Amino acid sequence: MLVEMIDICKVYPPNVVALKHVDFSLERGEIHALVGENGAGKSTLMKILSGLIRPSFGEIRMNGQRVQINSPVVAARLGIGMVHQELALVGSLRVYENVVLGSEPSRFGLFQPQKSSQIVKQLAERFGLNVDVNAITQELSVAGRQKVEILKQLYRNVDILILDEPTAALTPQESEELFDEMFRLRDRGKTIVFVSHKLDEVLKISDRITVLRKGEKITTVKNDGSINAAQLAEMMVGKRIELVSIKTRRSAGDPVLVVKDLSLVDRTNGKKLLDGVNLTVHAGEVVGIAGVEGNGQNELIEVLIGLRKPSSGSINILGKDVTSLDLRRRRSFIAYVPQDRKNVGLALKATITENLIMTHHMNPPLRRKWLLDKSVAKGLASRLIKDFEIVCRSPFEKVQNLSGGNQQKVVVAREISLNRQLIVLDQPTRGLDVASTQYLRDQVLMLRESNKAVLLVSADLDELMDLSDRIYVMRSGRIVAELDPRTVDKTVVGYHMLGVSA
Repeated sequence: MLVEMIDICKVYPPNVVALKHVDFSLERGEIHALVGENGAGKSTLMKILSGLIRPSFGEIRMNGQRVQINSPVVAARLGIGMVHQELALVGSLRVYENVVLGSEPSRFGLFQPQKSSQIVKQLAERFGLNVDVNAITQELSVAGRQKVEILKQLYRNVDILILDEPTAALTPQESEELFDEMFRLRDRGKTIVFVSHKLDEVLKISDRITVLRKGEKITTVKNDGSINAAQLAEMMVGKRIELVSIKTRRSAGDPVLVVKDLSLVDRTNGKKLLDGVNLTVHAGEVVGIAGVEGNGQNELIEVLIGLRKPSSGSINILGKDVTSLDLRRRRSFIAYVPQDRKNVGLALKATITENLIMTHHMNPPLRRKWLLDKSVAKGLASRLIKDFEIVCRSPFEKVQNLSGGNQQKVVVAREISLNRQLIVLDQPTRGLDVASTQYLRDQVLMLRESNKAVLLVSADLDELMDLSDRIYVMRSGRIVAELDPRTVDKTVVGYHMLGVSA
């Protein structure tokens, strides 16, 4: 075995057990998938392997020899590197400069840019990574920046490459290109750990699969066709999970949201962030917004909910022009689940009850004259905790102590309970495990069945295809296509996102 992690335990103060006697091994030249719910221990195990944290107990062997991986520097010397989901690159530098940063070729103490560029170019060609090594890094797509991170590790001659949710923000075409690159790396003797929630991708590319649940290893299996996504999900969660959202066809109702010729110009540089956007969302339908990240989706959401004022155009909700309304008055029309639940959707140091009653607290029955009725607040919070299956010790537990999935349930419970006709969901399942994801997808379909209008922005094309009645594709701040997911597949959506012909 190339790597053996034996009887690994990790305990955090005061007595939080993250890993319990986990065995994990890697063979040379394999793609090994690591799956499990949020909090199952995947990140902890990989942080131990990459030297970011130390185990409380257990040992690691490489090629049969016991090793101490006390830091990422030691891990790199042993040939272990990790590409995190949040890419850590200097945007203003060129690709080759990012790759060699910290280990730059030099002569007489002076950096050699031409030699560096040539070394990185040869490295990219050797491993089949198609990227312009002289490009400015911030001008690359997410997929391009990911290649730079992989090149950084290959430049340091790693044998073991850990990829954390690498396809989270990629189009289908970009994901396929990444998989081809992973296969080439494997064929050249590299070992890849593929950490992912996307079980179809796991089954498509991995040689072996390890499942963790609640800090324990459930199994390691060969991916030889004997296991399917439903079985994997059941092992991850400990119960059967229905992975497919069954959406009944129904006629849409009256328009709830009508956006006409919406434009937004960046006042600092004159760049058009939104360019003549037109879209409609009807009662009883889910409308998806697809697009490579950074093509106007965030700006569209910010303008819709009132965080930014458009340069031109109009926003009409339930027949009322709300374009000039401020954020607070706009909230009386819109429920909003933000992409960043920790910094935007929640007050982490507040209790679950306090988070659940936000917005409610301005109106009766919670507000009586100038005072908050605490008994009514507690009753509302308890009902929402029960209805939305929020796992917690009490309504007065701080929301920062909840898992990511339960934090998201708090946001969703609060927003749905506002009973708005328009619900805007921005990446609602990003970073969630399979059980939490399916729960939130079910909530979206329930909103649709209750005749609400749902605008869903997601980087997950499978999610958009499963849930949406119609999909708008955004590119460079414009709507470039309106598609029916019943008549096209996600590859076609991906082509429109990239602006290339099928």
